Amino acid sequence: MAKNGSKQDGPIRTAIVGLGRAGWSIHVNGLKDRADYKITVCIDPEEERRKEAEQLLGCRTFADWKQFLKDPGDAELVIIATASPMHVPMSIDALKAGLHVLSEKPMAVNLKEAALMIKAARKAKALYTVHQNYRCQAELHQALEVINSGILGKVFFIKMNWSNFSRRNDWQTLRKYGGGTLNNTGPHSIDHALQLMQSPVVDVWGDLQAVVTAGDAEDHVKILMRGKNGRVIDMEVTAACAVKQPKLMILGSLGTLVRENDEYLIRYLDPATLPKLKVDARLAVPGRKYGVQGEQLSWQEKRIPASPPEKNVDFYAELYNSIRKGKKLFIKPEEVYAQMEINARARKGTKFA
Repeated sequence: MAKNGSKQDGPIRTAIVGLGRAGWSIHVNGLKDRADYKITVCIDPEEERRKEAEQLLGCRTFADWKQFLKDPGDAELVIIATASPMHVPMSIDALKAGLHVLSEKPMAVNLKEAALMIKAARKAKALYTVHQNYRCQAELHQALEVINSGILGKVFFIKMNWSNFSRRNDWQTLRKYGGGTLNNTGPHSIDHALQLMQSPVVDVWGDLQAVVTAGDAEDHVKILMRGKNGRVIDMEVTAACAVKQPKLMILGSLGTLVRENDEYLIRYLDPATLPKLKVDARLAVPGRKYGVQGEQLSWQEKRIPASPPEKNVDFYAELYNSIRKGKKLFIKPEEVYAQMEINARARKGTKFA
């Protein structure tokens, strides 16, 4: 199976390993009724889950991953939806077996493992990608369109806030399993930040705290990053905020965008209406008043409905086109590695490093 596509017809024959929240609720439910994919194998140690898959999908099942690798049948693609520490070793196993791999996020639990994964992916003849499906969100691309339109002028600061108040007690709150906000929600929020930065990141500062969840992993993350273009992004992902915050705010030299519920508010100035601003260097300010005397700015406002999920990019269709037609991967492993670098730099100096 060459990296430029398998040149086969028909649905992609797919194996799913791990029938938990992601494997079942996201991937089984997302693929079972599609014509371009066919789930032929499911792997899970829980007998009850295997029986459920057999009844619903009519597929083969395995309790053991290694047994599946000995007899993958006609499977072409493996979806790795297991616990986070298993993502890298299982992905490498599958690539060595000649199978395409879609790994759930996080790509890896640390930067060292991520580097091993990149090396294996480059060496493999099959395709490897990560389920960074939030890159598909139409609202992200809508925000990028506003930035690129120039209506806000030069964008210099972006505030991202992904917050709620949620007390968790599952395995993803434990550091020994690669749990915590940075490895679970962080892959999505950091990926959005890197898209919105539109420039290589030169500086990163992070603050991580464990506040309300049961385990020992962080549930509150603050990251400040600055791009080579001078743009600063303030990203907050927390499970300890009881008051709703604007999800996105973008500041530019001519205006501001704020995400309010299901729409974007844009307040902006037409540069043609702005008289040239000159510095008045007198130390005795006329009238003892600071600023431009009597200036009335002609603000304009528009509200744009946030694009609904129906307009999201179809992640599975993109992957199908990469496997069958040789299209470039929608999510490249190197892009995910860049996100893992931000993760590692944000941890530096904290007890969660």
